Amino acid sequence: MKIFIALVGLLMLWSATLNSGTTIKLWVPPITDQQATIMSPLQITTNGKTSVVPMVNSEELECMSKNIYFEAGMESTAGKLAVAQVTMNRVRSTHYPNTVCKVITQGIHYKNGFPVKDRCQFSWYCDGKLDEPHIKSSMWRASQEIAKYVLITPDLKDITDGATHYHADYISSPRWASPRRRTVEIDTHIFYNKSKTTIKKT
Repeated sequence: MKIFIALVGLLMLWSATLNSGTTIKLWVPPITDQQATIMSPLQITTNGKTSVVPMVNSEELECMSKNIYFEAGMESTAGKLAVAQVTMNRVRSTHYPNTVCKVITQGIHYKNGFPVKDRCQFSWYCDGKLDEPHIKSSMWRASQEIAKYVLITPDLKDITDGATHYHADYISSPRWASPRRRTVEIDTHIFYNKSKTTIKKT
């Protein structure tokens, strides 16, 4: 009898959840690196209506948010978006790792896992400073919002014209920074794409 009552209770709970009219977001762990950044959307049908819930890996979201925050936290929305798109352009390129976190942490590391100072792709990651954002700041919230937007919008128009590199405009141009490959300047960053020769400025 107790088993029967328990089964009835579970059935009622399942029925109430099914008809609650709420859409539940779920995160499914990735199986491979290619699945890690942008996962197939989850379709949930509630009250006869189908909703599409974008699936984003929480670790990838954290990595992208930090990259935007530390590289372009003081920049405009366009400046933050441009840094995120450079990151994604590298993810999609065969010349770089194929996940956001691996692209950002690419570089030389010590045996203990710490990056060698100034030997990485994004300076904040290997500058020897503590990489903890001020989580209550508007700058961190904006970085998170843009990171999520970029990750769930794979067909987003690229305002950098496919750039995979950039540097600050207040430093001397690195050896790889050919003027012929410059695509656009946004806030304090100059962006480069090896396959482009046009120059734009916003």
